Amino acid sequence: MAILTVDEARRILGDEVLGPQEVERVFGPVPRTALDLPIGLTREHAMAARDAGEMLVLRVARAAGDVPLTVLRMVERYPQAFDGKLLRQMGYQLKDDWGIMIEPRAATDTCAPGWALVRKETLESSRNLAYDEQDASLRAYTEALGVPASAVRRRTAVEAVYDTVLYHAARGVRLLERTWDWSSSRTIDGGYLNVGGVSGRGVQILSFSPAIRHGGLGVCPTRQCSGR
Repeated sequence: MAILTVDEARRILGDEVLGPQEVERVFGPVPRTALDLPIGLTREHAMAARDAGEMLVLRVARAAGDVPLTVLRMVERYPQAFDGKLLRQMGYQLKDDWGIMIEPRAATDTCAPGWALVRKETLESSRNLAYDEQDASLRAYTEALGVPASAVRRRTAVEAVYDTVLYHAARGVRLLERTWDWSSSRTIDGGYLNVGGVSGRGVQILSFSPAIRHGGLGVCPTRQCSGR
């Protein structure tokens, strides 16, 4: 089956496509090699993604000035997009000695370049469960899509931040307003980073112990369409 172009994908998914135009408008000039990646998506897959509440996102690892697009870089570039009160003082035990600004991977992790599908909101069945218990919801979602088990995973924290900031800047819509996406990124305080609670104060980035259960804490599954 034929692979869709960006314009063809937009005709199916509409505003749920965040492609080269949106990426450069929000993050500045991006290397052409990243912008020219094929989507790797057929019409059938795009329609299934639309029905599943997914968006199609072009993720890049470097932006203006060829600088790595890490979480810290996004905080520095768009401070108004983040809840500043929580950047240095919120771990899973509500400690004052942890915050994303001192998390080592926040200064190093970037998105894997390429197109990806991601569910815009957390799976309802994944909420109020401990971290490992949420895997069953991921498996059920994968089976419902009819794709290989290895194709669907949790987002990394930098992917969740990138997708959320990009969508709000490009579409003026806040995703994850009352929920948090529990990522696969482990932290120095022994938890896993989660991203969400996006109010007028901006994105919250927290760390919770894997044993925590919370009614707003779930998973936004993602799957890679193309990349390198």
